[in-house]
Amino acid sequence: MSAVGDSAEAAVGTGDGVPARVIGHDRPCAGIAILTLRPWVRLPHHPGQAVPVQTPRCPGRWRWYSPANLPRPDGTVELHVRAVAAGAVSGSLVHDVRPGELLHLGPPRDTGLHLRDGDLLLVAGGTGLAPLRALVEQVAAAPDGRRVTLVVGARTFAELYDAIALDKLQRAHGWLTIVPALSHDPHADPAEQGDALTLALRHHQPHQQVYVCGPPAMVDIARCWLPLAGVPEDRLHLPDPAGP
Repeated sequence: MSAVGDSAEAAVGTGDGVPARVIGHDRPCAGIAILTLRPWVRLPHHPGQAVPVQTPRCPGRWRWYSPANLPRPDGTVELHVRAVAAGAVSGSLVHDVRPGELLHLGPPRDTGLHLRDGDLLLVAGGTGLAPLRALVEQVAAAPDGRRVTLVVGARTFAELYDAIALDKLQRAHGWLTIVPALSHDPHADPAEQGDALTLALRHHQPHQQVYVCGPPAMVDIARCWLPLAGVPEDRLHLPDPAGP
């Protein structure tokens, strides 16, 4: 997830943040990059949080991104970035940054997407997948009997940019069900055709904790529509509109 730069810049203040070297830069589909960073000091982040990110290619401009991973023994951090129209920072991170370059990371901040008790229904749109995948990794690190359904929205199968990692997770964990939601793919299985929120409701159970993360328009629709469709408001968790 990313957000308006002003709040990210305010979170960092006058400092430069923690340097982090880019050790991996993959572009699994058009307009999206998966960056693997090695901070010079361990970043104290938790699943669901967001961190301000700055590239020297765009001095002074910070943007929020959520790590897609549980903290790792080697300290590396994985970010998912979509290049947005007129987005200098996101465009640079996707199209220009290369392995070996340094980025800068600010202090992590909560977004409201921390793990809660019970079975989970996670609904991701685009790179909103990142913090939700981190929650899946958190459950995988300490299985407690809960079941997790992750609905991953994309326009077409080719845009399921993290499909390999998700397939590995599903194969390794019997409690995890991953449901592609393909809104513009006529070749998709009928059970996978439709937008992420619509398909999520087909898998919804009243006892589940429901998390939604994706483009602002998707989150706004979820905030208004899902309670009307039967999702209890106290079990619906969205990125904090007042946060990152």
